[in-house]
Amino acid sequence: MKHLKEWLERLKSRPVSGDYWEDRRRHEALEALAACTGYGDWLTLSTHGNGFAREAAVRELSEQPSPETLVALLERLNDWVPQIRQLAYEAVQRYLAPEHVRALLHALPALMALAERQRADHGPTLAVARAVLQVPELRMDVEVAFATRHGKAARFLFTLLQEVSVEPVALLRMALAHREMTVRQMAVKACKVLPAEQARPLLLEAFDKPGASVRVVVLHALLPLLDDTRPVLRAALLDASPSIRALARWAAPREQLDAHSVLMARLHQPHPVNKRDWMGLLGLSHELAVELDESWISAAMLSGISSVRLAAVPCLSKNRLAHRLMALSDSADKVFAKAVEHLREEPWAVLQADLDMRLDRDWYVLPPERREALMHLRPRWQQLAYWLRRLDAAPQERQHWLMHLKNWLSQQYLMVDPVTHPVERTALIERVQQLESAGLLPEGSTKRLR
Repeated sequence: MKHLKEWLERLKSRPVSGDYWEDRRRHEALEALAACTGYGDWLTLSTHGNGFAREAAVRELSEQPSPETLVALLERLNDWVPQIRQLAYEAVQRYLAPEHVRALLHALPALMALAERQRADHGPTLAVARAVLQVPELRMDVEVAFATRHGKAARFLFTLLQEVSVEPVALLRMALAHREMTVRQMAVKACKVLPAEQARPLLLEAFDKPGASVRVVVLHALLPLLDDTRPVLRAALLDASPSIRALARWAAPREQLDAHSVLMARLHQPHPVNKRDWMGLLGLSHELAVELDESWISAAMLSGISSVRLAAVPCLSKNRLAHRLMALSDSADKVFAKAVEHLREEPWAVLQADLDMRLDRDWYVLPPERREALMHLRPRWQQLAYWLRRLDAAPQERQHWLMHLKNWLSQQYLMVDPVTHPVERTALIERVQQLESAGLLPEGSTKRLR
């Protein structure tokens, strides 16, 4: 703490100005500096609202080089006090050298942030820092950092490396496998300017890596480079990604490739054994409106992978009602919800027997969300019919069913139901009127139904 004593004495020796705010800032700085006990406190003081405290911190940190110190100094390069900016600038210059590469890479976010700060011209500092990071001797260090960074830092380092790369193929291979999707997209764009014989193997390799948002860009860039696109398009038509399949279906006719024939050929092979193959096959069959036979549907609906079962539900045609109803018992909520969505298209007469049986049997074991979803498959008046039937069928559980009936009635304000016959509606209203007259339902319950 070389400057602490000096600054405390300097502040104490300042004469009282008579200006309230200036004297208050001086006392505030004295208190802040007096509480400083170590390196961590200096880092904290570098962001203090008091300029005296920040200046003292910058002077002290200038004598204690470290990656963390560089971050703090870069922040102060944009300080609103010109004297502090100048002190920070002089201190940062010492780090703009190859021997401080570790500190520069550590402080990369703060360094990049300077480009958007405008209290001073930070262009020269950024230019020197970029030049240092592009020194050939430091390439390995920068590549190691590039491989582990994500977001803006990864894109920044890729651009730096690309500008001075003497082996673009090696760099692009690394970038095409990067965990940051935007870096991979940048690499695909860079591959387009390479000779075809260099770009083709890179893109083929990248197409096999996960990440649909990148793979569709890869496929788009790859197709013009292939002498025969049909093998790649056949695989893409059965890809697990909808976007890949969409691009392949668009490109297939231009290559005299029939998507329907590709699907039929796959259906003559054994059932898939993994999720990706199932998703591609089910997705293409749904997009081409091809109805799968019983063995394929049964295998998909009995798969141990919930996403496969979910993808199978839209493939169920209306004559596969039994499979749609079976999906209502699926353990996965998404499969259940998709089955409910598709069953809304079915006539009530077709669903009534199964829904009545399912609700009667499973009422007490179904989660509330599933009970509610199954009730909403019923037309409005049929919901009322169900409550009244359960109420009359189980006198010993009257309070339970009355509670549900009261809650249901309190939520009704417009009974839209084109299915239930007017005669049945009248009978239901009369039953509600009887319960209301007996004091079992709140006054006005019947009016909600009219």
